[in-house]
Amino acid sequence: MAAAVAVYDPRRKMSAEERRLADDNRFPAYGATPSSPPPLRGFSSGGNNPQINGPGPGIVVTVPYLQEKSLCEAYLLCLPFGFLGFHHFYLRRPWFGLLYFLTGGLLGVGWLADIVRLPWLVREANEKMRRPSPDADPPQVNLIDAYLLWFPLGIIGLHHYYLRRPIWGIVYTLTGGILCVGWVVDAFRLPSLVRRTNDRLIQEHRQRDLAPAPFRASLCSAYLLCVVPPLGILGAHHFYLRRYAMGTFYLVTGGGFGFGWIVDWFRLKWLTERTNHPERFPQGHRQKFVDDAYVYAFPLGLLGAHHFYLERPLWGLLYFATGGLFGIGWMVDLCRMPCLTDDANRRIGLELVIRAAAHSNLVIASQGTPVVSSTGTAYPGGQTGYYSYGIAPSALYPPPYQPLLVGQPPSGDSSWVSVASQPPPPHPGGGGHFASPPDYTKCVAAADNGGYYDDA
Repeated sequence: MAAAVAVYDPRRKMSAEERRLADDNRFPAYGATPSSPPPLRGFSSGGNNPQINGPGPGIVVTVPYLQEKSLCEAYLLCLPFGFLGFHHFYLRRPWFGLLYFLTGGLLGVGWLADIVRLPWLVREANEKMRRPSPDADPPQVNLIDAYLLWFPLGIIGLHHYYLRRPIWGIVYTLTGGILCVGWVVDAFRLPSLVRRTNDRLIQEHRQRDLAPAPFRASLCSAYLLCVVPPLGILGAHHFYLRRYAMGTFYLVTGGGFGFGWIVDWFRLKWLTERTNHPERFPQGHRQKFVDDAYVYAFPLGLLGAHHFYLERPLWGLLYFATGGLFGIGWMVDLCRMPCLTDDANRRIGLELVIRAAAHSNLVIASQGTPVVSSTGTAYPGGQTGYYSYGIAPSALYPPPYQPLLVGQPPSGDSSWVSVASQPPPPHPGGGGHFASPPDYTKCVAAADNGGYYDDA
């Protein structure tokens, strides 16, 4: 239980008992210790652990008296010198004070608005002073401050810097608020931006000692970066969505010679969902998508761009040398692109399974194919059940699901054991937990892993 803290306020009138104890504190002959502070009303001294109105540890803390901010003094500074930010320095808002000093009170707009809202600013400053610790509450941004920074200097992105969105601030600074279009749109979505920033700050405050919150892309922000020609053609929305390979491709080819940029207008919602929900794709960053393959294939499919994307480098080099096999192979690939994408995902998924199996000493074989364990013992291929190894069965085989068959070890080999069909527990040393899907439970694994291994 956290220790309760009581703040000693010398402005409060002392009761008769407190005055007597204070006198005892000044004159040790009465039995009080000179160094002990006068206890507060509601405290009972019990050694070094005084109680606060009941059970629970407490600490009496004597703090120096902090003068509250005066509304009258704030107006005396604001009315003649508000355009220089003197009232913000007085109210302990140094960044706003410096900004007002450099911009003439936000070109006078912020100064005029502060004359009206100064009582609220004074009350907020006094509330912050009463807090026992500056880190007690998470920092928050204010909608009125955001609007004052949006007009008129939002064209250079001041409101984005205030909302802890420095990348967007730099983009607005370099592009004039994305040619003023983004600046106008922000007028309507600023309440949502403020709310999202506050939610993020609260989450970061609660998880200061934990892992950082995962990145979440905004569809509106992605569209702003996509539809404006200079940015979308150069792949700014792909860099924002952390699709760096596609962003580099757009940067070099001018948005796939404009074709990919136009296609992105219609598929941007799905691109954003892929960024926000990577757990839906078992191959992770190596997951291949049909729409991406088509963007690579037209028109650079003649040079094999789609084959390089699908991790078919030999075919990519062949198409590069022969102009997509003289254009015929390229035209055929446009028709069979879904099949090529499925084959690539199946191949990548199986590769991940084999790598994970090698790491955990699993014996995996196709139907009827003998396999060799790490001990060199040849096992006949036999079906002991189904096991997808943390990857959804549809990622490896389309419905109806086909099994991954596991070799059955001979009775004399103690290196391998057949385990019961039960969901695998988290591996104690594994980096991630992958639960077996239904009906994919049996496997043959190393005995020291308890029959299962989930660190894929």
